[in-house]
Amino acid sequence: MTGLRRSFHFVPGGNERMMGKARTLPADALILDLEDAVTVEKKAEARGIVLRWLQTLDFGGRERWVRVNPPSTELGRADLEGTIAGRPDGYVVPKPQNAADVRAVAAILDELERAHGLPRGSARLLLIATETPEGLLNIAEVAKASPRIAAVSWGVEDLGAAMGLERTRDADGRYLDIPRYARVMTAVAAAAAEVEAVDTVFTDIPNLDGLRRECQDAVLMGFTGKISIHPNQIPVINEVFTPSKEAVEEAREVIAAFEEHQRKGRGAFALRGRMMDMPHLTRARKVIERAERTRHA
Repeated sequence: MTGLRRSFHFVPGGNERMMGKARTLPADALILDLEDAVTVEKKAEARGIVLRWLQTLDFGGRERWVRVNPPSTELGRADLEGTIAGRPDGYVVPKPQNAADVRAVAAILDELERAHGLPRGSARLLLIATETPEGLLNIAEVAKASPRIAAVSWGVEDLGAAMGLERTRDADGRYLDIPRYARVMTAVAAAAAEVEAVDTVFTDIPNLDGLRRECQDAVLMGFTGKISIHPNQIPVINEVFTPSKEAVEEAREVIAAFEEHQRKGRGAFALRGRMMDMPHLTRARKVIERAERTRHA
């Protein structure tokens, strides 16, 4: 990973006012959306505007991602062809159903990068991997399908429509079984593929307490960031996905204790009444790594 990716903020492709606002926000990455945020008759126009944004605007160090239409469609390929010259950091790919779908996108990007004189592999992929039943069932192979993959996320609205789900949350706002399964499998598949897991959008915009709880759950599940749809959500997401001072201090204590006990030839030991072994060291190092990236972001 080249940068910190706690918050990915959606910007409708072609909306100049919202783009101007987005460049003042504390998001780590902006997703310039050519899919759901743009009507069919406006797709070509929006594609040209997004290319201009990529080529001329200062994003202030934020990563620049483009959400394309499903690349299996003519619109999807046209989105890739029409924006690659802007050298985005990556593409958000909706509805991959299997590894072959992802490899097909990677092959198109190989061709386009070669044609535009860009380094091969420079455009990364963030996959929305659970928007179809087949995609959810194949998420393990999807997450490992290409070296271009930087992260995997999930979505439930398209999945719910495909399955005819009447609701995705219970009365307390918690995910019901199928969305919960999609979320869990995204976290597991991303970990198995050694890529980042990015949590999906929280659509109850005024409910920042609910957003905070969902972010906290996501951190415990191994997610490293979340997608936002409103500027007010970004500070909450950044805060929760940044390791706390207490977590960093505890991680440093664990690492120091391991170093001391390893010098004595001990691989496992007790610290403050808790048994410590190698998984604890791995987790502590990840906390410190994320804290350092936050400090330098």
